[in-house]
Amino acid sequence: MYTREEKADIWLDGLVADAAKKLRLRALAGTSYALAENFSRLRGKVAELAGEGACRALEASLSSGYVREMFETYARKSVTCVTLSSKMYPAQLREISDPPLVLYCRGDASLLARRMFTVVGSRHTPPAVLKQAERFARELSAHFLVLSGTADGGDSAALAGALAGGAACAVLAHGHDYFVPEGSRRLRQEAESRGLTLSEYPPATEPRPYYYPARNRLLAGLAEGVLVVSAGEKSGTRSTADRAYEYGRGVYAFPHPVGAASGVGCNALIKEYAKLTDNLVDILADFGINLTEAEEIPLTPPERTVFEMLRGQGEAHVSFLSERSGLPAHELNAVLMLLQMKGLIAPCGGNRWAAMR
Repeated sequence: MYTREEKADIWLDGLVADAAKKLRLRALAGTSYALAENFSRLRGKVAELAGEGACRALEASLSSGYVREMFETYARKSVTCVTLSSKMYPAQLREISDPPLVLYCRGDASLLARRMFTVVGSRHTPPAVLKQAERFARELSAHFLVLSGTADGGDSAALAGALAGGAACAVLAHGHDYFVPEGSRRLRQEAESRGLTLSEYPPATEPRPYYYPARNRLLAGLAEGVLVVSAGEKSGTRSTADRAYEYGRGVYAFPHPVGAASGVGCNALIKEYAKLTDNLVDILADFGINLTEAEEIPLTPPERTVFEMLRGQGEAHVSFLSERSGLPAHELNAVLMLLQMKGLIAPCGGNRWAAMR
């Protein structure tokens, strides 16, 4: 299943925790396989680069059943390893300065060959924005493998939307043995059955706060572009956007009303370098994909009136819509139902509605 070079990458990755040290050790001998083959001769330099403890662990593993047991464990957990020596390793990710030595995958690893796009948002995302995030992710999934995290809020909405349209990839900040948050279990399992989950950490790696910024570089490095649907003043999604900008990827952000706490980060990104995005054409046109927006869906005059009012307001209560449109309640309810069926609006709760396009 694995070439000798891939096996050696997986061996090295499983025994050395520090990402930079792994790459330096690999470079020391040219390949991980050459490192294993010439370990006795290189031992002094290995200890110097990785520390005596890691050096002893590597040395001991070469003369024990450790490596065989490691591969048996990964197979039992349905984890496939894609390494820097693999033809399947994503070309986009090779371009960054610190690519992971190994990607631990569960699901359809062949999806790594697809074009990818990342959609991320904060945990505290308003319902109307969650609906928009789902829609954008669903429609992006027709052209890209959509990537996101598994946190509540914007990330989960992006995964759910992408899975509704096709495949999705959840990028983890820990090993596959853990579900963070626990409520993400069902969504992650769905991604694994219909798409992919991946991590740069072996399956038994516990979550650590400092793994999340490292994970965000994968969300940025794997993708051709990143859409930020919501971000607070100190949102973790900002680090994903900053990395994407650093890597020369396209960065897009939803605009938010002045004073909306969940959108402060998005508005700041737009001021600095992100492209203001309120329709899918804004994104796809930059990647050579032609798309006719849904305004071409046939609408009756009352439907057009209500739809344009919601587009202008972002979201509105039925009493406002009835007053401004002049439609009585029973006619307005019929119009709202038809617009919802056409995928143009969505309920926000409390008799409020929001435009989806």
